[in-house]
Amino acid sequence: MGIERVVTDDMIFDVADRLAASGEKVTNRAIWSAIGGGSMTTISQALRRWKESQVLQVAQPVERAPLPTAIIDVLHGAAAQLWDAALAETKSELDQLALATNARVAEAQSERDDTLAELQTTAEELEQVKTERDSALADADDKAQQLAAGATEIARLQAELNAQTLATANATHRAETAEAARAELQARVEQLTSLLTGEQSARHQAETDANALRAVVSKQTAELEASERRIADIEASAAAHAQATANEITAIRADRQEMREMLKTLVDKIGLAPALAEPEAVDKEALEWLSHTSREDVNFKHHLETANAATLRAALKDEGLAKTKRTKIEAMLRKREQA
Repeated sequence: MGIERVVTDDMIFDVADRLAASGEKVTNRAIWSAIGGGSMTTISQALRRWKESQVLQVAQPVERAPLPTAIIDVLHGAAAQLWDAALAETKSELDQLALATNARVAEAQSERDDTLAELQTTAEELEQVKTERDSALADADDKAQQLAAGATEIARLQAELNAQTLATANATHRAETAEAARAELQARVEQLTSLLTGEQSARHQAETDANALRAVVSKQTAELEASERRIADIEASAAAHAQATANEITAIRADRQEMREMLKTLVDKIGLAPALAEPEAVDKEALEWLSHTSREDVNFKHHLETANAATLRAALKDEGLAKTKRTKIEAMLRKREQA
């Protein structure tokens, strides 16, 4: 805020005299503009004093000195007439000057009232500007708070999006693992079915046993289809917990192992064992868990319990296998071989 210019009566009187001499109207605003600033209240009061100083006071008539006795009689009549005329003319001029002065005083008072009205208007305008400024500052604070709240909400939504993206990636990985297991199981079923069909064609004399075997195969096929449906359910709920998916796959593998044993028992009864005999397959997923996870990890323990002998032997071929893990795998392999 700038410093208001200091003005004095002498400055105001000097400007008022110049304006009056040039025939311009002497007003508060004209003096304020000529000075270049200052308090309107100070200018108004000083201008009122200047205008009051311009009023000519009517002096009391000066007492006349008595005329000389010698000329009283000669000049009495003429002098008296001239004196009366001069007094009348002077009184008329004084009356006119008084009227003019009173008019100027009234004009000054009117200008004063106008100035006060202007000051009042200016004060009201300043108050309105202050109110608008306060309102604008309040709006700015509200908007700043809204922006801060919006930034917080955006950060929260971004965190939720990142969590959902990670969950989707994990679900996709589990679904791919389940699909690989299903494909492997399907391939094994097709291989068993092909072997059984060829052996049935070569042994017409064992038609009765073959029919029984086909019934068993049909039952096992239905169970395999049920297993496929269970795998599909696992894929549909891929976002479920990893341990639940692993348990489900383990159950499928147990079912598959059970079917293999039942088929082996059946073929042994009808003399097909040589044709169906085949080496155990390495479970690549279990091998991956055994080779690359800590021995304290729940997935390592789970796959160690469920892996077949071929998978355990493959894991022992890893030269970088930790000693403690190797000891556990060797113990489980001996258990498998003794079973």
